[in-house]
Amino acid sequence: MSGTLSTSIDNLCHELALLCSSASPMDLFERLAKMLHVYTQGKTVALYRRLSTDELRLAYCHPEESTLGLPSSFLTVRCYDDLAAAELQIYELKGEQGVWGYIGHPPTACAEPNQRIKLLVTMASQRLHLLKAESMAARQFGLKSRRMQLSRDIKRLTSIDDILQHHGASWCDIFQADGIVLAYQGELHCFGKHPSKHQLSKQLQTFCWQNPHEELVELNGSCQGCLAAQLSVASASLGWLLLFRRQPLLPDLIAHSTLQNSLSYWMPLEASMALELADDLAVAITALEISYLNHQLTMTNQLLRDLAHTDTLTQCWNRYYTELIIEELTQSATPFTLLMFDIDDFKRINDTYGHATGDNILRDITHLVKKTLRSDDHLGRWGGEEFIVISKGVDQGASSQLANRLCRCVEEFAFPITDRVTISIGFTLTQPDDQPHQLLERIDKGMYLAKTAGKNQVVMC
Repeated sequence: MSGTLSTSIDNLCHELALLCSSASPMDLFERLAKMLHVYTQGKTVALYRRLSTDELRLAYCHPEESTLGLPSSFLTVRCYDDLAAAELQIYELKGEQGVWGYIGHPPTACAEPNQRIKLLVTMASQRLHLLKAESMAARQFGLKSRRMQLSRDIKRLTSIDDILQHHGASWCDIFQADGIVLAYQGELHCFGKHPSKHQLSKQLQTFCWQNPHEELVELNGSCQGCLAAQLSVASASLGWLLLFRRQPLLPDLIAHSTLQNSLSYWMPLEASMALELADDLAVAITALEISYLNHQLTMTNQLLRDLAHTDTLTQCWNRYYTELIIEELTQSATPFTLLMFDIDDFKRINDTYGHATGDNILRDITHLVKKTLRSDDHLGRWGGEEFIVISKGVDQGASSQLANRLCRCVEEFAFPITDRVTISIGFTLTQPDDQPHQLLERIDKGMYLAKTAGKNQVVMC
């Protein structure tokens, strides 16, 4: 008996080690499903991923050749209620932000393997979390390279079609896609294999009407296998990035027309990457348009450059340009102070007095801060009611004085509302080898501490 127990424990340790060594999410899913297939005495194991809409999609099944003989209720699960109705033994795959998906298999009579399955699923969840974190770090590094490349290319590329011609093949390779389409201002710009423009235009009209606020949509029907990511700048929609893939994650099921809408073609990590690429393209297209207009009217040349760097509401730097300046300063090792401030209880102001009044207060505060800053200091709107000040060549004492002076000038200003308006500030001085994200984390923490300390405060981090 002890020998059997020892062998069983050794097998379990070996299986856990295999899960921990998985190099990719798909590798992890394959190993986990095969292990569960054995523990369930040969029953089919299915993995469903959970979308941001709480809809479920079949992402993987083992063994794949057995899926065609499964009941339709097993294959057409679209929500958790469907999963429960299929009478499967269900295990949660937990991610960093709740439930990532579910593992399901027909019930078994043996109780002991279920306990091992729970342990394996728990380990798989932890490995999935780590793989996603590693992938995110790699994608962020790649995104930075692509952003810089797109920025450089704008100087020599003349159109969206030109961008696709130079970058389409590499993007198809990254996403293992067959084709790419950019929908912009009613025009479709295409690369590779994709449905007809008539089919695309019809689908775009349908899902834009049905999903006006969705950033990411996986299409069905004549455009099955298409992942659509919205192109947007400053919350304004410019169009859509469409990625096309002909093979779903379960290729054997593609012949079953009744199951088409339940098939998943894209993994969540790929969807996240598509959104990041869409952000890059939105910036690139905007810059391309600005460059084009610069060539048309010399008199508007300076204005268009300002639009690329300026927040339209407050007329200070926008977030994109503020980020670029922070990165340039850190790379040049120029010492500077970074301040982040937030208007206290701004949501209450908007709710009480209306957004038009809230916009006026944002403009007034921008004017107040600019009057208080030196000519070598710069103000940028980070987003919403958050702003960043870049101040070069000041020490800790001068930085603290500047931050407190900003607090006082806002507090003492007579805004056109009865409520008092104040700001909370976090600031930090650059240290050797600081990276932009480290500076931003520190000032964000300082601002949070100022809020928790009672607001209308200054905290250095």
